[in-house]
Amino acid sequence: MSDQGSYPVRHFIETYRKLRLEQGYASRDPRFAARLPFRDTTGQNPRVWRTRAVHYLMMRSALALLPGVRRVLDLGAGNGWLARRLAGAYQVTAIDLDTGDTGLGSLTDPRVHRICGELETLPLRAGSFDVVIAAAAVHYSASPVAALAEIARVLRRGGVLILADSPIYATALARDRAWERTLAYYTSVGHPELAQRYRGFTRDDLRHNDDFRFLPISPGYERWQSALERVRGREPGVRLPVLLGWKRSPR
Repeated sequence: MSDQGSYPVRHFIETYRKLRLEQGYASRDPRFAARLPFRDTTGQNPRVWRTRAVHYLMMRSALALLPGVRRVLDLGAGNGWLARRLAGAYQVTAIDLDTGDTGLGSLTDPRVHRICGELETLPLRAGSFDVVIAAAAVHYSASPVAALAEIARVLRRGGVLILADSPIYATALARDRAWERTLAYYTSVGHPELAQRYRGFTRDDLRHNDDFRFLPISPGYERWQSALERVRGREPGVRLPVLLGWKRSPR
């Protein structure tokens, strides 16, 4: 694996790793990644992992139904729990910026090819994957729309992006307000710089995307009450859906 890049990126990785350890989203215990997404051995985020376990089963079902899937890229793989789960059935590559002991460094499964790289500049050949899975990853890109273009580049013609657990906002204003709350949170824990690499998509970003045609397979409501917001005449809040994105043919 290659060097992790410039100081700002290394600083982000190290700071974010420490925070995730405190929050229970990372662990140096190898049993943590091995049992995800069905069990959170830290006991700190069981609700989040229950949702991600359901989404994982949806992704597996989608993979089984898509024709000709052999080469799969786990984008923003983190500790590689998803790559491990897929490696028995597919040729899996895991890519992430974090190569430490809570990231790709903890992924020792010889069936998984590990690569260090950024979402916006993937060190991969064009057309080299049948499916790219981005689970809770793309919103950590400095430019999520640019990341989609790069994902499209590494997908073969007719390839599919499975996008899961990244926030989708109703409007740009809703996204900006959410970012301000994120900034306030990171400021409260002493790391406001982390907010610079946290964004999300608006529905229009995906609806009018030049690279993919998206179809939801899960609406991704955070709370069941959110499903009633439109009925009540309110704008629904953030969603964390599961989407299938078919790569568009060149025009």
